[in-house]
Amino acid sequence: MMQMIEKNSPHLRRPTASVVRMMSDVAIALTPLVAFAIYQHGLTAVWILLAAVLSMLGTEYIYYQIQDYKNKEKFKLCNKSFTIYNFTIIVSGLIYGLIIPDATPIIVVIIGGVFGVFFAKLVFGGMGQNIFNIAAFARVFIALAFGGAVAVSNYLPQVDGVAGATVLGDWVISPFAQNDNFSLMQMFTGIGLPGTIGETSVLLILVGGIYLFLRKSFDVFVPLTYIATMFILAFAVMLRQDLGLWYPLTHVLAGGVMFGAVFMATDPITIPVTRPGRIYFAFGVGVLTFVIRLFGNLPEGVVFAILIMNMFVPAIDYAKWSKNHFTLKSSLIFAGVIIVTILSVVVGANYVG
Repeated sequence: MMQMIEKNSPHLRRPTASVVRMMSDVAIALTPLVAFAIYQHGLTAVWILLAAVLSMLGTEYIYYQIQDYKNKEKFKLCNKSFTIYNFTIIVSGLIYGLIIPDATPIIVVIIGGVFGVFFAKLVFGGMGQNIFNIAAFARVFIALAFGGAVAVSNYLPQVDGVAGATVLGDWVISPFAQNDNFSLMQMFTGIGLPGTIGETSVLLILVGGIYLFLRKSFDVFVPLTYIATMFILAFAVMLRQDLGLWYPLTHVLAGGVMFGAVFMATDPITIPVTRPGRIYFAFGVGVLTFVIRLFGNLPEGVVFAILIMNMFVPAIDYAKWSKNHFTLKSSLIFAGVIIVTILSVVVGANYVG
């Protein structure tokens, strides 16, 4: 039985673990993706990652210095409130940078980093108080504010306004069209695959995920539930539309699903505390991602889905109905919700395209 963790965020899978240990583990797990981004995109990736990290770090530094000045405290070069000491701001910056397309202007990256860390973290009171995933918030902001400027080089400039998943671009026009330009193996390795600079290699994402699992630095049920939800919904639509297995596999392998499942949906600050709550959360993210892809005007939807579900976390954690484990009643209700969701999506798919 999973015990209730009665303390402020972040809620760790292993309560005895420190924030520094967990965040350093995430930074290590991201290292192969950073290296791959530089291999694929060269100096462009370096500048984007530096801009993403430094814009968030600089914004936090200036904010806390201003707060100290307002409180008439003596100037300190190193403020105890800075989260650079526990790597949280660095991890947020790296994740934000890795989900940005390579042709995005550096000034746009910087603006997004400043806006994201200020409005998704600092205004809520700092680390552990924010309800939104910081990287996702920043990414959605630049997608909505700058549109076509957030683009992938040498490809159609706006095939994806959220996560640069150009493999899914054709689904905007024809939602059940098979992409013949990229093989499933290429989607798995990410080599030569267009998209954002760091979320295209499923192989390296899995390497990072396995490392975090072995280190017990995240709840593995969150990514497993998210990915399983996407696959099951796509598989049901595949059967109804008489498509091939390529359809659900493409949904899982292409775009930001794997990266979002391992590195964003598992954010310990913005997900529910209990195991059942986390599974409900991950299921909701999976459903929303698939619904946005199938019925929306954009072929991605990962960061939007995460932010939407972030808003429901306080309700999921509400003490009156939050449980530490599944009961027979809650399991039956959840099973009913899953069945209704699958039927609704399958029926709705008949009216797409």
